[in-house]
Amino acid sequence: SSFLSSSSTHAATTTLVDSTGSLNKASTLPPTTFKEDGSSGVVALLTSPGTTGSFFPPVTTVIVDGSILKAPGASLEESTGLARGIGAAAAGTLADAVVLGGVTMGDVEGGLAGTRHGRTLAELFSSVLQSKKSGTASTLIVAVEEASGASSSSSLDADSIKENIEEIFDGVAALVLPKNEEELSGYFNVEVALVKSSEDVTKVMDQAAKAAATSTKSSSSVMGSKSFSTAFSEIYSTLSSSPDYADPTPVAEAILACNDAYSRAFGMSRAKIASWKHRASRGLLVDKFGMNADSLLQRTLDLFDRDTMAAAGLPSAGEQRLVIRQRLQQRMEKTLNDLFDVQMGILEKKTLKKFNHSLLKKMSKDGLNSAQFFENNATALRTALFAFETSAALLEIPSLSLTKSNAVRDVTGKLNNALMTFPDSPAAKIKAMKKVEQTVSKKKKPSEGSIDLALDVVAMIRPDGFGNLQGFAGYQLGPHSVTVGCHNDADDPQVIAQFGGVRPPFIRVQPKLKLEVEL
Repeated sequence: SSFLSSSSTHAATTTLVDSTGSLNKASTLPPTTFKEDGSSGVVALLTSPGTTGSFFPPVTTVIVDGSILKAPGASLEESTGLARGIGAAAAGTLADAVVLGGVTMGDVEGGLAGTRHGRTLAELFSSVLQSKKSGTASTLIVAVEEASGASSSSSLDADSIKENIEEIFDGVAALVLPKNEEELSGYFNVEVALVKSSEDVTKVMDQAAKAAATSTKSSSSVMGSKSFSTAFSEIYSTLSSSPDYADPTPVAEAILACNDAYSRAFGMSRAKIASWKHRASRGLLVDKFGMNADSLLQRTLDLFDRDTMAAAGLPSAGEQRLVIRQRLQQRMEKTLNDLFDVQMGILEKKTLKKFNHSLLKKMSKDGLNSAQFFENNATALRTALFAFETSAALLEIPSLSLTKSNAVRDVTGKLNNALMTFPDSPAAKIKAMKKVEQTVSKKKKPSEGSIDLALDVVAMIRPDGFGNLQGFAGYQLGPHSVTVGCHNDADDPQVIAQFGGVRPPFIRVQPKLKLEVEL
């Protein structure tokens, strides 16, 4: 511990938070050794009050010891003041590099989540998440201590430790943020170091100092124009009044389990809902939709309840579990409600279309002017309404208050309106027009054979002249007709040439006899 003890010989120690958890006012604090421009970087050492014989001597107050900011980690026995870990969280939030000391091989083998170190990390993560400093990653060194004579260094699994720390971060983020889209890499670059001697301690602290000096998040970016003491005081006060998101760490794990159960439960129902939507998009009804939908909703919620039973007994996790369950239920109910409305619309269109078709068929028999038309179709209206009610009953989901009553009332009005306005509808007018056309164009079939004669007479008068007068007149009497034309072109040289050099005849008559025989 020579490196840690020697730092105090060069500069006076400044106490930021005493052992009772009381914060010293920034105005009464002496100047620290940190440069105001943050160029030297800030290193925070988080000690473990419950580890005896540690290479990193535990502290009971938050102090600035030379160039190092020391703070005690959390305790599992208490949940107030510094024992909660807020001093370590405030120090780590301001630091450019953080060293977590006092971690033993037993801690990492059993998993950090259930240890005092896991609670310290959870408080640190909740603090940086609330400060919204994502994208400015600091270095987090986990110093795992091992007795100098031990030979189990090969059992240290750095990747497993990093995964464990990521799980703690995800659990805290699920509590702090409404939508957990943050990743640990946006806040900390985690490194694992094995410490077996005081020389290893010196190496770890030197590594942290170098990382702090080159960190993408200098302490000045966190403090802004404030002094270090003022910035620390504000962060510590905020953490003191904020909810204890890290007490205990299993709460965060339980909430993560609830989120996983939400995704798993809704994923189980997604395939069935997709097939129903596809069927409805083609204008088809889902067989026994109401019963199947109610059963699907109940199975989905039962699956979520079964997978989150353990979280229901934890105070904070129990409340969050109810929120997640309500979100799952609302999502399922909205989806089923939309499917119910779509299918009611499909059933309504089919009923009206079938009813109009039946009216067209009745029209061919009774006609629109018959007094019996409306009386006879009143029965058809009741039949159509009964068929609609029967089909709509299969779509009802009583548990969601999705019933057929409103739809039946609407369809009854539409059916009555369709019946009363049918005579003036385009379909009825087209049907009536076609019926008239068929009656007019209908021909009688010949009963016996017949012979008809017709005489057509065409006469042409061509008096003297050169073709400046031309006219025609005609008369028709039954099947017979007479057509007379006059053209004064008898002196026209072209006409004379057509007749071989002689004048055309004054009058020319051409009779035509037509004979029509039907057998």
